[in-house]
Amino acid sequence: MRHFALLPAICLLLPLSRGAAQPADAIYVNARVWTGDSLQPTAEALAVRGGRLVAVGRNDAVRAAAGPSTRVVDLGGKRVVPGFIDAHWHLPTQSRADLVGAGSVREIVRRLQAWATSLPAGAWVVGRGWTPTDFPQNAAHKQYLDAAFPNRPVLITDRDGHQALANSAALRLAKVTAATTDPAQGVIERGAGGEPTGLLKESATGLVSKLVPPPTRADIARRLHEETQAAARLGITMVHEASRREPEGHVFDALAAAAAADTMRLRWYVSVPFNPNATRAQLVRYVQLKRQYTGPWLRYGIAKGMLDGTVDAQTAAMLEPYANTDATGLPFWTASVLDRGVARYDSAGLQIELHAIGDKAVRMALDAYAGARRRHGVRDSRHRVEHIEVPSVRDLPRFRQLGVIASTQAIFATPDVTTLTNYAPLLGPKRAALSNNFRQFDDAGAVQAFGSDYPVFPMDVIRGIYTAVTRMTPEGTPAGGWYPAGRIGVEAALRHYTRDAAYAAFMENDVGALRTGMLADFVVLSDDLLAMPPEQLLRVKVLRTVVGGRESFSATP
Repeated sequence: MRHFALLPAICLLLPLSRGAAQPADAIYVNARVWTGDSLQPTAEALAVRGGRLVAVGRNDAVRAAAGPSTRVVDLGGKRVVPGFIDAHWHLPTQSRADLVGAGSVREIVRRLQAWATSLPAGAWVVGRGWTPTDFPQNAAHKQYLDAAFPNRPVLITDRDGHQALANSAALRLAKVTAATTDPAQGVIERGAGGEPTGLLKESATGLVSKLVPPPTRADIARRLHEETQAAARLGITMVHEASRREPEGHVFDALAAAAAADTMRLRWYVSVPFNPNATRAQLVRYVQLKRQYTGPWLRYGIAKGMLDGTVDAQTAAMLEPYANTDATGLPFWTASVLDRGVARYDSAGLQIELHAIGDKAVRMALDAYAGARRRHGVRDSRHRVEHIEVPSVRDLPRFRQLGVIASTQAIFATPDVTTLTNYAPLLGPKRAALSNNFRQFDDAGAVQAFGSDYPVFPMDVIRGIYTAVTRMTPEGTPAGGWYPAGRIGVEAALRHYTRDAAYAAFMENDVGALRTGMLADFVVLSDDLLAMPPEQLLRVKVLRTVVGGRESFSATP
């Protein structure tokens, strides 16, 4: 009888059996925990030792893990969720004027002039974040920059990073004239007589950007500190860095040094370039990196490639022309070249992520992955398609069939002025109605990982969840949401930012859920986002971010 009476208590203490002799470093009690674990969806408390969870369960059971030196944190009934994972993120390395939300040429110029006051005389003036709707008739032109900067070079990149506007001084330095031919995978927009308008699309931006002085080692260190600090404040514990840099230089060195010193504030899954024509030596190097960096803080093993551009630049590759045009976008590779490249990387055991926004590019990516599967057999490759803004309905079931990750960006569904007056009109109503529709991927049974594409959009996960759930702007427009059939629930959005994003990086056994034995990555929130009207989600704030048992952010000292 005594044994039967003790059985419930023994069950509650089972998570501690692996190391019951050692007390927890910290326990967090009196919480409302959404674990992301289907076997134990909820809990009241967590115990942490050595950076991992040693108990997840009821308050009384978890308190049993405490010792004399254990730190006990009472969370006062706050909602706790697994650490947020941004599945598509870029480290900004260059200081630039912030043009996001400028809304007009006048404001763009004002911000550039204000930023330029801190620079040495004659230095390049660079900025990022404009959209076509900031300019009259949605047409960016060098004349607007020339008036304010007649002799000083200016280069401003659009919000999406796929087109840039250069003034005449910058074009002169770059020797871009009417006689300059369009580079491969790029377009120089031209006016009368073939004269460049200053608008450079895709690879054509490199004609001018190559002249902008690169950031220094100190610049990189500063940005790394600032950006990871900002990520921690937003509850982010891991990023999939999608900048496809070669594994060398200041960024590579800074990450490697931080990992070796165990001073990282969040976890990194870093991409190398996908290039169908990569040398054998490059592929060997990429595989070596994957084998070398297997720790929980820094990992390699994924290759990022670009298949097309963006809708706003009319460079996303479409099966049918953009509305009221003959243009179908700009695929960066032929199908045969892409297929050969995917087969090479797949054979090397590297995961591939392909930027594909238009339906033609998405189909090309899926076809290439299908070809690699036929050639090499069914494997746990977890190849990915990034963005997938305008997929063909025909292709949606193929994500599950091929085991391909749908890597989408929740905040892309924001119906701001650019979306409503440039993006949607270019697509036409039929395609716009299904663009950035996250429900269609869930309904098709795909694994969908959410990211931000920061700095294209803010890396604010709560805002991303709000957008996916409401399809409204932060101001609450339009009422009922933009094409509301694409909305998903809060719990689905949470899953895409945690468990599914972990799976997309082969990390689902360590992060993305709160389960005994997993890494102690979690976020404490000010309000219960699972028990409030969706329209109020933006009032939720991050109070505490814990990664590997370390508090990377706390709203209170």
